[in-house]
Amino acid sequence: MYARVNTIFGLRAKVGSGVARIEESDRSAVEAVDGNRGLTTLVDREGGVIVAVSYWDDPQRSSEVVLTRARESAAVAAGGELVAESFEVVGAERPAVPDPGAAVRMTRVQLEPARIDAGLAFVRDELLHRMVAGSGLCSSEMLVDRESGSLLLVTTWTDEDAADRADALLEELPADAAVRAGTTVPRSESYVLVRQSARSD
Repeated sequence: MYARVNTIFGLRAKVGSGVARIEESDRSAVEAVDGNRGLTTLVDREGGVIVAVSYWDDPQRSSEVVLTRARESAAVAAGGELVAESFEVVGAERPAVPDPGAAVRMTRVQLEPARIDAGLAFVRDELLHRMVAGSGLCSSEMLVDRESGSLLLVTTWTDEDAADRADALLEELPADAAVRAGTTVPRSESYVLVRQSARSD
């Protein structure tokens, strides 16, 4: 499965309009496209940032004209600019179905392209293992761009307290462990889940 991550850097005063555009109009258009496997909408209202992650059987499906128009209209509604990224979904777990309002962490990790497998193992066995040591995990996803080495570790938590506990556990990771695996963890972004859909057929 593949994921298209669309990030809108908008205006704080217009972020509500951007979210409404996605949920009231664009979501149905995206989910109606053949090959779509679901759509997740995240928001950082204070920062004016909206993230829409769509999932696909074939990455080419995410570039259809109707989807391009939907992305552009959401960016206009939010008064911002759109950045699109494409990834392969290499891992996904969902111990519990998250409710709207759940806390989401999007941890950006840079892997050495020549050592992708070692980097993925490190993220799965070290980063994710530490984060799930506490309670409150609803779901986790590993998204990777094998060519650039860019990886997103997306975790969803019951509430902000659970996500904060996971952040604290992650900070305890020895710095040299990441270096040995050829990885760096530049930053972690915080969002709130607006809505999530997934097709299982």
